Amino acid sequence: MKRINTPVRILIVTLLMIAAMGLAASAEAKELTKQEALGVALRDAGHKESEVKRIEIELDDDKAVKSFEVEFVVKGSKTEYSYEISADGGKILEKSVEYKYKHNKSKKKIGKQAAIKAVSKFSGIKKSTIKKGTCRYKYEHREGIYKIKFRKGSYRYEYEVLAPTGKIVEYDYEAIKKK
Repeated sequence: MKRINTPVRILIVTLLMIAAMGLAASAEAKELTKQEALGVALRDAGHKESEVKRIEIELDDDKAVKSFEVEFVVKGSKTEYSYEISADGGKILEKSVEYKYKHNKSKKKIGKQAAIKAVSKFSGIKKSTIKKGTCRYKYEHREGIYKIKFRKGSYRYEYEVLAPTGKIVEYDYEAIKKK
């Protein structure tokens, strides 16, 4: 086996150290700007900034994970979106969508199975996953709603379904905090 002379060894070690430092520096996530956080939320919601009538963005650095809170309302539909986006990397930590709808005072119920099916169709999540959670009927504010809660992967989901029609009126999900 051929031995490498000392100056060449020093050069190789130095180059390896420089390469490692460069990789470590590039691995550190660049902190998002407010505009980039808005872009993450708008892409996820499938809207453009021109479609939005009200935007609120603020940096929340009081938590363990520094994040942006982004809220906006879409013109015409009056759909309200609320996001919490990690300032380091742009991961969506929380999302909430509230659809404006005409209240239905009917006491008719589609049933829990139909409500779970509506959530499955809307979200693309299997009914078997949703059934592992809870589905409760509530009649409040002169309106019947199914509240469906479940977990999938590292997220917790919550949906509200109008009992008379099966229409999704609100949903949100959030990353489950690791202990």
